[in-house]
Amino acid sequence: MVRQSVLFLLFFLILQPAVSYSQEKFSQEDILMLQEKELTKDEINSYLPLILELFNESSYEKIIEVSPYLIENAQRLEEQALAARLRSALGNAFIQVDNIHGAEELFTKGLEERRQASDTFGMVSAYINLGNTFFEQEPQKAIEYFEKSLELSQEVADNTVAYFVAYNNLAELYVTINKPDRAQPYLNKAKDLLELHDFNGRKQNFESTVYYVQGAIHLLQDKPREAITAIKKSMEIGGEKQDDNYKINNYKNLMQAYESLGMYREINEVRKVYDALVEKRYESNKIKQEKNATSRFNLNKYKQELRASKLENDLAAQTAQQNNLLLKTTLAIGAILLILIASLLYGRSKRNKLLQNLRAKNRQYLEAKKRSQKLASSNTKFLSTISHELRTPLYGIIGLSSVFLEDPALKSHNDDLKSLKFSADYLLALVNDILSLNKYGSKEGERLQMSNFSLDRLIHHIGQNLEFINKKNNNSFHSIIDPEIPNTLYGDKTKISQVLMNLMSNASKFTEDGSITIKATLKKQVGKVNSILFEVKDTGQGIPEEEQANIFNEFAQAENLTTQDGTGLGLPIVNKILKILGSKLSLESSPNKGSNFYFEIDLETGSEEHVEAPFEISGYDKLKGKKILIVDDNKINQVVTKKVLEQYGIENNTASNGLEAVSMVQENTYDFILMDINMPVMNGIDASVAIREFNTTTPIIALTATNYNNESNELGKHGIDDSILKPYKTEKLLALLLHHLS
Repeated sequence: MVRQSVLFLLFFLILQPAVSYSQEKFSQEDILMLQEKELTKDEINSYLPLILELFNESSYEKIIEVSPYLIENAQRLEEQALAARLRSALGNAFIQVDNIHGAEELFTKGLEERRQASDTFGMVSAYINLGNTFFEQEPQKAIEYFEKSLELSQEVADNTVAYFVAYNNLAELYVTINKPDRAQPYLNKAKDLLELHDFNGRKQNFESTVYYVQGAIHLLQDKPREAITAIKKSMEIGGEKQDDNYKINNYKNLMQAYESLGMYREINEVRKVYDALVEKRYESNKIKQEKNATSRFNLNKYKQELRASKLENDLAAQTAQQNNLLLKTTLAIGAILLILIASLLYGRSKRNKLLQNLRAKNRQYLEAKKRSQKLASSNTKFLSTISHELRTPLYGIIGLSSVFLEDPALKSHNDDLKSLKFSADYLLALVNDILSLNKYGSKEGERLQMSNFSLDRLIHHIGQNLEFINKKNNNSFHSIIDPEIPNTLYGDKTKISQVLMNLMSNASKFTEDGSITIKATLKKQVGKVNSILFEVKDTGQGIPEEEQANIFNEFAQAENLTTQDGTGLGLPIVNKILKILGSKLSLESSPNKGSNFYFEIDLETGSEEHVEAPFEISGYDKLKGKKILIVDDNKINQVVTKKVLEQYGIENNTASNGLEAVSMVQENTYDFILMDINMPVMNGIDASVAIREFNTTTPIIALTATNYNNESNELGKHGIDDSILKPYKTEKLLALLLHHLS
């Protein structure tokens, strides 16, 4: 990438001012003439386009050979600006032969001269040259030089090309160090300049480069489709004249974008062109190595001539010394070139074998990837099916046990019913754990869902949910919240709740006749950000040190635990969630002394106005006399829902499939429709669509065992107003009905 940037700068410098004629390419006679003749300003200017042509042909050795004589003549005429442009050409030739130290020395000296002459334009050019010098080796240093050039450019009346070069190169640099968000603003500024200027006929070349950088940015931002569009635009604009380095990088980025989208046929088509270009560059680099060897010799010769100009009295002796050095150097270069050619031929042979192996490995990788994707898809489908099949009977068990617990006639069986409901809740938690483990390994699960919430209310609610098991194990529960923690916090309430629920549930399961304590401490507060340490302590069995690492593995528990409740999924789920939240779980534990699980997380101070209100069913009497249609193909589910509703004086009818429901809604008036989704004859989605053709007002609430990723998009577009996941808490259903009633 740096080579193209250097060319941009060279165009900018050498064609200031432009001339209408040029010279023939330098011959040995021309070079000898330059050594002896004193040139005029116009004669020096006439060589600039020729030096540009030599640069485009990679003839750096000739540039290094002739530039010192031209610079000497420009300095003799006191044409410092002209000398600076020639020095820029010479320094960029040094960059091309990887003599970074020589280029830095030359440009730094030029910068100091321009500073003493108060030449802002020359200083801008020097800073850009220094940026190009360190483009590949020290990107951060290059960024500093380009930013300095931008600061100074504001003081120059018309410096459009310098602006463009600096913006474009800064964008490329940030792409190189994988910072696309820093690259985009600079690229946008370069684009704005392209809209306004022609750049002396070089706009097409500049535009091709801008689209190349844009494609690379999109690729880093995981936007493969946008990347493909930008890359193809770059290749279309650049055409055959586009630099081979850019072509190769464009094709390489294009293959990466296609792979992200699974477009393997397109990858194979692009790879053929890519391999041909890589082969071409391989041959070009071999030729360039030979030219660079000659250029390095001329560079040494240039340095010697600078010293000779200061020691004219020793000219004869030094000339003899140079001739002797020339002979030795030529012999050495010849030997080096022979070794280099042999090495390149051997390397080419090894490269061909490596390419064959890579192609074979690539085919194996693509086949394995297809099998893996197919297996992952089957696994997701299996988990979704099992979830639905388990939630449906659990709905009946949990629902009926909740109804029976409210029945005064069954008070003598309360303990048995609580045990039954606890077992069903435990099985539901197991289903949720398996789904959570799968969910938090996906991109959907990693997405944060931010909201305002009360930490005190959240912990109190978790304690209520664990009340039964704590009573069963004769445990006391305590919560300690630092008063310095704000009343309202802003973060992903669901993920934080699941972390604390899993940790406190584990503590309750593995502790008997003891205590469970959750403690939240404010460790640091910077502005609105609060660093909070959460600790869940118990006085239970504790975990031996040799078992502590094992318990973080999926389906694993410490072998010595006497109570083997749980699946071993809780802690792996906690760690996955905490990784998403930017934290990590830690543990302190000793056998028979208890355990302390703790983690630290940053949460912003929230707004009390936007805290989600708790479910209130104090106004459930408003639902008395309302009529609801229950649509469910499972008779037990129908009975459960009917009994829940009848407890609150709500009238109801039932339908066993969607088609029956459509007919009943046509013949009767209902205040609500509770609609199951997966049913025979006609499913809930098709039934909702059919009902909305003649009834657009009655609220339809999906009562389903299937957990949709985004209910508003998945169900809302079919006319369904809301949804509730089975099994559910009665107060949540009543609150939902009251919400839609109002």
